[in-house]
Amino acid sequence: MLDWLFSNRPNVFLTGRAGTGKTTLLREFMRRAGNKAVVLAPTGVAAMHVGGQTLHSFFRLPPRLIEPRDIKRLRNARVVKAMETLVIDEISMVRADMLWAIDACLRLNRDRNEPFGGVQVVLVGDLAQLPPIVQNEEAAYLEMSYGGPFFFNPPVFRDAGFSLMELEHVYRQSDPEFIDVLNAVREGELDQERADILNDRVTGRSGLEASATHVVLTATNQTAFEINRARLEGLPTKAHMFQAKVEGQFDPRLFPTEDPLVLKVGARVMLTRNDPQGRWVNGSLAEIEGFDEKAVRVRIGDDVYKVEPQKWERNAYAFDAAAKALTKTMTGAFTQLPLRLAWAMTIHKSQGLTLDRVYLDISRRLFAHGQAYVALSRARTLEGLELSRPLRPDDIISDQRIFDVRSFCDPLPASIAG
Repeated sequence: MLDWLFSNRPNVFLTGRAGTGKTTLLREFMRRAGNKAVVLAPTGVAAMHVGGQTLHSFFRLPPRLIEPRDIKRLRNARVVKAMETLVIDEISMVRADMLWAIDACLRLNRDRNEPFGGVQVVLVGDLAQLPPIVQNEEAAYLEMSYGGPFFFNPPVFRDAGFSLMELEHVYRQSDPEFIDVLNAVREGELDQERADILNDRVTGRSGLEASATHVVLTATNQTAFEINRARLEGLPTKAHMFQAKVEGQFDPRLFPTEDPLVLKVGARVMLTRNDPQGRWVNGSLAEIEGFDEKAVRVRIGDDVYKVEPQKWERNAYAFDAAAKALTKTMTGAFTQLPLRLAWAMTIHKSQGLTLDRVYLDISRRLFAHGQAYVALSRARTLEGLELSRPLRPDDIISDQRIFDVRSFCDPLPASIAG
């Protein structure tokens, strides 16, 4: 599959259900592509996770509806001309006007009037998960201008001939019944029989009660904050405060954990960085065991490890004239212990995680497309899932227009599809 991507350089939409390995494949693709590829994402958090830059900052686009007057010659035009492949992660969050603008900007700055200025484009994401943000007054404009709000609505998507590459094997869950239920939620077709399977997991406990044994997923930051604060204050142990080190340009809204970070022995935390030695991954749950001068001791299962501060970098692409190649430069950095309190978190922040015990707090109605699917699919097993109340049909919010993407894509070659 990767050999085909490199040798034929097709435009591809790489998708798949939650837990099918999209991120793993993306990382391997970027490793092999080296300095010939640029990876971008629609938000700062997503860009930081893939070691890239945001779409807005790379293309110098405004944080509003993008118009033709916003397409200009770029100061980093040499970067744009040097790249051979553009990878966009979390493509489900990219609106139609942004994809149109990317195409127009690449044509202008590469002086090539063909789709995306002749750059190979690889789009990665799951349309059933995070949707693009569209305000009420913007919906009519996007519908009139592009035929809809999604990245695949602009004509350039069809003109560029994207092949649909869908990963099908689910690694996160192994129970066929649970996978079947999750697929029904993903497609917005949850019938009563499958709903009953989920609703058998209703316990009636409050989120605060459930947080003793499960990670609570909730729709709002405030609920998650209140549960974490109550749990931390309830521990009789001494509080330790850790200040982060911030360098250069690093928006506080993008901090990967708190500053200051307050911890106590007995606190449940989540690791927020992969360990190079493979002892834990981003999303591993742990318990604070103790404190050393420059490290925190955490217990993961039966083992205790020392965790030291780590640096997160914000990057920007540049052009090395001597080497005639793309480079990444650090524009800002955040150094802190790679830990966050993990009795509760928002559904949005749980994106990409695999959790053994999940409590879905739906005391308030879920309010966004794909929210129920993202939350439920974090659980590894049905037995590890609890619900605060029975799911109702109106909790499963699914925009059926997402499935239109299939009619806009080219089929994979038989040799790859097989």
